[in-house]
Amino acid sequence: MISLKPLTYVPAILCLCLLTGLCSAQGKAKDTWGKINSADFAASVSSSITDSSTSAIVLSDWGNIKFVGNKHDWFSHVYTRHTRIKILNKRALDLATVTTTYYAAGESPEKLTDIQASAYNLEDGKIVETRLQSKDIFDEKLDKEYSQKKFSIPGVKEGSIIEYTYTKISEYNTILPSWRFQWESCPCLSSEFHVEIPQTLYYVFVRQGVHPYAVDKGSEGRLSYRVTRDGQSGVGATSEEMTVAVNTVKHDWAMKDIPAFGSERYITTPANYVDKLDFQLAKTYDGQDYHEHLNDWASATDALLKREDFGGALDADSYWLDATIDNITTGAASPLDQARAIYYYVSKHFTCTDHYEPYVRTNLQDVVKKNSGTVGDINLLLIAMLRRRGFKADPVLLSTREHGFNLESYPIIQRLNYVIVRTRIDGKTWYLDAAHPQLGFGQLAENCYNGPARVITGMDASSVWFQADSLRESKTTMVLITGTDKGLEGSWQSTLGRQGSFEVRKSVSEQGLDSYFKSLQTSYGDDGQISNGGIDSLEKPEEPVKVHYDFTLKSPAGSDILYFNPVIGEGWHENPFKAANRKYPVEMPYAMDETYVFSMDIPADYKVEEMPRSTKVAFNVDQGFFSYLIQQDGSTLQLQCRLKLNRANFQPEDYSALRDFFALIVKKESEQIVLKKK
Repeated sequence: MISLKPLTYVPAILCLCLLTGLCSAQGKAKDTWGKINSADFAASVSSSITDSSTSAIVLSDWGNIKFVGNKHDWFSHVYTRHTRIKILNKRALDLATVTTTYYAAGESPEKLTDIQASAYNLEDGKIVETRLQSKDIFDEKLDKEYSQKKFSIPGVKEGSIIEYTYTKISEYNTILPSWRFQWESCPCLSSEFHVEIPQTLYYVFVRQGVHPYAVDKGSEGRLSYRVTRDGQSGVGATSEEMTVAVNTVKHDWAMKDIPAFGSERYITTPANYVDKLDFQLAKTYDGQDYHEHLNDWASATDALLKREDFGGALDADSYWLDATIDNITTGAASPLDQARAIYYYVSKHFTCTDHYEPYVRTNLQDVVKKNSGTVGDINLLLIAMLRRRGFKADPVLLSTREHGFNLESYPIIQRLNYVIVRTRIDGKTWYLDAAHPQLGFGQLAENCYNGPARVITGMDASSVWFQADSLRESKTTMVLITGTDKGLEGSWQSTLGRQGSFEVRKSVSEQGLDSYFKSLQTSYGDDGQISNGGIDSLEKPEEPVKVHYDFTLKSPAGSDILYFNPVIGEGWHENPFKAANRKYPVEMPYAMDETYVFSMDIPADYKVEEMPRSTKVAFNVDQGFFSYLIQQDGSTLQLQCRLKLNRANFQPEDYSALRDFFALIVKKESEQIVLKKK
């Protein structure tokens, strides 16, 4: 057994094991399709896994993987799933629409077969079944390689029980289908997963989650398979069909009464924490020898460098780029200036069509012709251009925050969905991402800060870490107000940090400047009007943007008393941590330092009747603080409000203190100043 320590910032049980023969016996699945009775509609559910928000209950979720011989080369795996769900109200009707993705390219596409689905309703004491018709199963092409089957179960309404089953047959055994015991949207009464694997294939599995297994049993068996084996290389080599009897590894897992994961703010992705299993091939046995398969980062790196759609694309002769490189670096004297020129050429001239595909779809020449491509196309093109100019540049594979954690110690390739560039210039290391034109040279989007990443190079392959705790984001907002006959008029400006500037540039590029300020106007409602909006440094990605506008706040006509909140257009209006308890870490995108400065000339015919008190509170001694300092200086009111958190990630044991800390902030920033007419 291979055992890895859990990631220190993951409270879930996360371990990596070699799937080998274990003790105990395997239970056989029963054929339960269509066996619905009246008691199922009235089944009681423990209140410990349901609440007022529960809109559906997964009655049972059953999965199975077995292997069969095939006519191409040894084995295929057959994955079958059978799911039964009780719909409690309309919020869960979308569960009746099911999609399943499969690989549809190459000489051996995957096959989706045996699709069945039904809805059951209890009418006048009788169970009425409505079956899915084959004509209502749709096949949709997603891209050049993948398609999906999609169907909506008919006859579904509140109180229905739905069930569906399908089988996927695949010759691609490097990665087996994952199994999630826990659902994000609804509790599950019973979830089972079974595998039986011939001992010519050895898998590691990642076990993740916090809930206990009701069943965790393994055993050894023996089966015969009709397989095809490639003949020896050489003239006249042929394949031969044979029947082989081999030992098998069986394993059963089951969980009972699993609560829904639910939605919690500030968590990278539920995929990091739900109870699940992932499988990856570790080695194979051909009857004579064992062959390691991506069993460590050295072999995984070597395999990636040999892939035609990754390292092979960089090894191809790219002399045809030289004329373009010479042209765009004209006038760039220093190496750093030349690298910048190449980076901005790629980021501004090539459109990313898929931010979650780290490989080259066709070839780099095709990318240049189309002026578009995946993040792999664009950033590998950047590497090729930097190398042609003589820079040391290599790809770095990582997993984005929304995709899930990557393991530093073991290569689970399907966990890596993004590629960036590492280059060294004059002794300094730079990380680049040309797939986002709003990023400056040397900047990465916050979703790249997700722990360990891997440099893919034959020379000094290693892990690098991008931690959210190391990402410091500052913001300074200044508001000036004067009183006039029309009400309170003022100016508002905010200077943002790197990530805030990136998000503003991205928002403006997607919706336009006018729409951006219209959305700001919406936040003021009918009580205010903004005008003269502008954004400085919008086209200078290495500089912070400054958003600014003028505004007017309406005051009630003839009112002797004015109430207003001095925290305008900013602040925490509600506590992001509403739940009383939390099982999982708080994962903010970055550490923060927000400063808000307010100055107001008190209208001549008013005086300050009441204003908030100043306060300053530390969070966990030295992990941050909140200060609210307000004073009146003659006819001027001044406020400086600052929130600083020195960390982005907090463990569940810190949650209660963090919740109370933000409750204080929300309360303080909602307090009003009262002006009374003299």
